[in-house]
Amino acid sequence: MELAAILPFVISLLLHFVRVGAFFAVVPIFGRNQDSRFLRLVLAIALGAMLWWVGDMRVDVPPNALAIGVVATREAVIGLALGLCFAAIYGMLTTAGEVVSLEMGFSMAQTINPDTGTSAAVISQLFQVIGALMVFALDLHHEALVIARDTFATLPVGQPFDVGPIWVGLQEIVSAAVQLALRLAMPIIGIMMLLSSGTVLIGRAVPSINMMEFAFGLRILVALGVMGFFIVESLPFVIAAYEDLFARTAATFGG
Repeated sequence: MELAAILPFVISLLLHFVRVGAFFAVVPIFGRNQDSRFLRLVLAIALGAMLWWVGDMRVDVPPNALAIGVVATREAVIGLALGLCFAAIYGMLTTAGEVVSLEMGFSMAQTINPDTGTSAAVISQLFQVIGALMVFALDLHHEALVIARDTFATLPVGQPFDVGPIWVGLQEIVSAAVQLALRLAMPIIGIMMLLSSGTVLIGRAVPSINMMEFAFGLRILVALGVMGFFIVESLPFVIAAYEDLFARTAATFGG
């Protein structure tokens, strides 16, 4: 009798752990290396316990182990979808950095990214660091936790839900993130295209100039200067883009 009385609370707590754990499994925090798994696990357990304490502390007990597995899978889907949404938002500036690196000739200048343990373009890593600093400076990590908390109200633990709106919302968020990344990189790309046209004209006017050496150094110098200028000038656009993507994420999960 005592086990039957506490079983709804235990299952509810485990389902909270599953949703939050799936969220932290894909959300870009603490990096993606092996040594960050323990930090993710501790954070998932702590946040899951807190959300369980302030939310629905009990659920209807599924009739068998298979039903429990189905319910846990549903919770994992919600957590994974939410984490993928924030991963797409976090990768917006990284995508812009990849495009800029390709245009300025730095796509082959790659170093090991300590966040993922894989090689990535230098400019892309620079944009990624700037994006991470902006997230913390604007307290957007708090907004992410608020959206994660609200999913437990709009999509109660242990209850069925319609995956269609979540799938459509995830597609829209990824599409919007890519579009915003291209819009952010477009001024730099435009100036680099004008520079390319100018160097072609100089090469035709002065054939004795070694355009390979001259143009490459000039492109890097101009690109770094323009990038430094537009990073500062585009801050209002980036802030508005983050706010739009976070609002889309909240709406995807019924917030």
